[in-house]
Parts: sequence; C-alpha cells; structure tokens
Amino acid sequence: MKRIIATIAAFAAILVSPIAIAQSIPRYNPEAYCKQVADISGGSAMIFNGCMEMEQDAYDKRKAGWSSISGQAASYCDEVARVSGGSYMILDGCLDMEADAMATTPSFQF
Repeated sequence: MKRIIATIAAFAAILVSPIAIAQSIPRYNPEAYCKQVADISGGSAMIFNGCMEMEQDAYDKRKAGWSSISGQAASYCDEVARVSGGSYMILDGCLDMEADAMATTPSFQF
C-alpha cells in the first residue's frame, strides 16, 4: 500500500512540476552575468553595479505578471536569455519584442 501511494505521489509530482516551473519566473545568476559583462570592459565596478541595477529592474518588472505571459513566449525568451548567460534584461527585451510581434501580423504584397 505504501508503494502504491509513493508511486502515485511521484507520478503526480511529475505532472505538476512543469506547470509550477512554467508559472515561476526563471532563475538566473545576475552576479555571474554582470561579472562577465564587467570583465569584458576591464573589470569596471561601475559597469558591474549598473548591470546589477538593470537586472534587478528587469526582474522586478516581470516577476509579478509572469503567470500571464504566454507559455510559448516565456519558453522561447528564456532560451534566448540563457544563451547570453542568463539575463533578465535580455528576457525582458525579448518578451517586449514577442508581445509586439504577436500584436501585429504583417501581410505580403506583390
């Protein structure tokens, strides 16, 4: 009986996990990302601090409304942001561009 309950609980966790992950804003490492950015510019503390502030602003902007973002856009933009090293600024910009693209559909004319 305990094995059956454990199996059902494990199966339920597998089903629920992707939903919970999709509803949570991605977790990046802003310190590591901003260190990379600062190192490219010679290790500037000013660049690092500015990067951290921009990362925080972008994270704060998206955190509250994350669950209302389409799963397709969230997944795509998360992948884009991770390619760059995991940046909330890039995630935010990508989501803005995706929203603009979804709002208009260009037509082809001959």
